[in-house]
Amino acid sequence: MRNLLTPARGMIAAAMVATLAAPAYAQSLGDALDTGEQATRRAEQVQQQINQLDDERSDMVREYRTLLQRRDAAELFARQQEQVVASQRREIESLTDQLGRIDEITAETVPMLMDMIADLKAFVSADLPFKSDFRQQRLDGLDAAMADPAVSTAERYRLIIEAYQAEMEYGSTIDTWEEVHPVNGEDTTVEMFQYGRVALVYITPDDRYGERYDRNTGAWVPLERNLIPAVRDAIRVASGRKQQEVLFGPVTPLEVQ
Repeated sequence: MRNLLTPARGMIAAAMVATLAAPAYAQSLGDALDTGEQATRRAEQVQQQINQLDDERSDMVREYRTLLQRRDAAELFARQQEQVVASQRREIESLTDQLGRIDEITAETVPMLMDMIADLKAFVSADLPFKSDFRQQRLDGLDAAMADPAVSTAERYRLIIEAYQAEMEYGSTIDTWEEVHPVNGEDTTVEMFQYGRVALVYITPDDRYGERYDRNTGAWVPLERNLIPAVRDAIRVASGRKQQEVLFGPVTPLEVQ
């Protein structure tokens, strides 16, 4: 006899099976949810690690580029320093060569300086005899510098050039000063007037007498009476007591043999 399940019996059987299987299914679903949540947290951790590694990679790239720039700058600086060192080496070689020839240079320079002093002495001797004592002291100072071994060649040259410049300035200036000068056999305080290198004259304070220096004879000769007022005006101009104007006076040319 076969057992046949009626529809009512089938539904009852299915319900019994579902009731028996429900606890096992619920446990599997919970395990699956736990596993998924763990996987999600693991994925988040992995993503965080990936992000951290990406940030570290970006930092390393920036640092690498910075190091490349520093390297390029260091190489450029090194090349520039090589050029500086090469230039300094050439300068040292030049200075060493000059030091080796210092005796030769000095031997050639000293005679030239002596000639310059001799020419200056000849010039002063042929010039108008104004401020003679002061100018002679300057020439004596040049002789003393040449005789003193403690004075360097460069310092001697500087002193000589200064003396030349001072003499040059005399030719473009006018000046006046008081000086004791023999007048008619008696020492008298007179008023001197120097007009560059073309005239050197004096007049007495009372404007009654005057003389001019004559280069041709190398002596003082009487000044024409009609020139005394002009010389007086020139003295006033040189001393700042009168405005500048056209000056008149005796003129003699300078000749140096």
